[in-house]
Amino acid sequence: MKRAKGEEDGSKSMDIISVLPQEILERILYFLPQEYAVRTSVLSKSWRHVWCSRPNLVFSVQTFKGKRQDFLITVDKTIQRYRDQRLCVEEFDLCILVDGSDCESVTFLENWIPLLKHMGMKKFDLSIHSRYSWAFTDMPSVVFGAESLQYLHVAKFVMDQKCIERLVLLKHLDQLHLEQVYIEDAVFQRIISSCPSIETMIIEGCEGLKKINLSDLPNLIYFNFDVVYEDELEEEPCSIEIHAPSSIETINITFGNIWFRKGAEFRNLINLHLRGVDSSLEHMSSCKFPILVWLSLSDCEGLKDIKLFIDAPSMLLFEYQGFFIPSISFGKTTSSWRSELNINYMQINNGYLWFLELNELLNSVSKSRIILSIDQYLMNHDDVIRGNVNTVQYMNGCGIAVVVDRLILNASLSAGSSNLDGLLRICRPRILMHLDMEVVEWLWKLLMERESGDEGDWFRQLWLRDLEQASLEIRESGREEWRSATLSELRKCRETKSYHTRFALKWRQA
Repeated sequence: MKRAKGEEDGSKSMDIISVLPQEILERILYFLPQEYAVRTSVLSKSWRHVWCSRPNLVFSVQTFKGKRQDFLITVDKTIQRYRDQRLCVEEFDLCILVDGSDCESVTFLENWIPLLKHMGMKKFDLSIHSRYSWAFTDMPSVVFGAESLQYLHVAKFVMDQKCIERLVLLKHLDQLHLEQVYIEDAVFQRIISSCPSIETMIIEGCEGLKKINLSDLPNLIYFNFDVVYEDELEEEPCSIEIHAPSSIETINITFGNIWFRKGAEFRNLINLHLRGVDSSLEHMSSCKFPILVWLSLSDCEGLKDIKLFIDAPSMLLFEYQGFFIPSISFGKTTSSWRSELNINYMQINNGYLWFLELNELLNSVSKSRIILSIDQYLMNHDDVIRGNVNTVQYMNGCGIAVVVDRLILNASLSAGSSNLDGLLRICRPRILMHLDMEVVEWLWKLLMERESGDEGDWFRQLWLRDLEQASLEIRESGREEWRSATLSELRKCRETKSYHTRFALKWRQA
């Protein structure tokens, strides 16, 4: 029986590949995971043993289908076979689980690392994890004796003085990831002082660290520090000192205190994300960020009671989230940057001061495309009324309201009806969004039918007179396009499908 033309072409292509030199076939398998490389042994006779001699070995206990003991034996036999056949292992990638009573795994590591060193290993990637999430295990000291380490991921271990007894200069290590480990300052500083080539450092959920100094890492490009404190009464957050290494491009810090050297210039910093930073950020005012693109400040108590100046002429995105309104100003910026402001409030007294502070912040970012979210807050109604009166007086001397691309109001009807008047006196949103149907119906009556109650009506008219046009728009979940709709149509649509709603607003030009 004749083969179909497609089958013949496929067979010829496979034959062409199969006759390639052994080193080319090994190079092809280099890019495949270990399990897929093994499967190529059934392709043809020439492929049968190619996987057995490829120059890189990849083993992960997390993907191994079998018992842990079988995994260790498989890795050991493979390394022994390479040694017996005098084959070269250029790269070795290992993910292994160890616990406090697991002497066998540590013994295997003790044997493998020296063997691989003499087999030409140039790159060693190691992920070593404790088997139990509820307990820390002592870190085996053999790990830091592996000179060819290039990537190291350590999880759920105690890293004390014993673990660095064999510490050598790890000049090839460029990625260090510590996850849920206990490590103290002296051990940490000694490790990083022996790793001058580190480019990526990730520290997640670690305990014991009180101070991190990154001045010994001239090649650092990416730094991520993320610690979540379960007990608010825990010890002081870790203090992180960054002396503006010329190479650093990304800094992410969550629940740590950061200190920048006064007048530092971060020539290559592109992304700066700070969350839960309690220490004062006033020192940032003297720093320069010539190519910073993305600045994110979230829940940072360090912004309170200071006036922060940001010198970032290349910035494209500024994000702020918090329970108070910071005082931030910007130097020269690009012509197309965006600001996303998310203000969260549970209770506000002195509402009039809040409106004035918000107006100042909006003015500081007025040259950007602004997205403003106000999330579920409560205000004393009398303060809101006083706030509107004071805001009106304030704005009479301070110019026009700021144009906002989107105003997202997540508040109950009782709070939203009063607060909207103050918000629309200090900003002019092109789009007004709210998900609650009760508020949407109230907004329809206010914006479309121009209905308003007697209470507070006099200052509501101050912004209603500037509103030229309003339309209700809906979008079905899962779709991108918005279309105009009536309130009755929205009610009917919501009975059968999920819809998003918004009001498109057109204001009189100042």
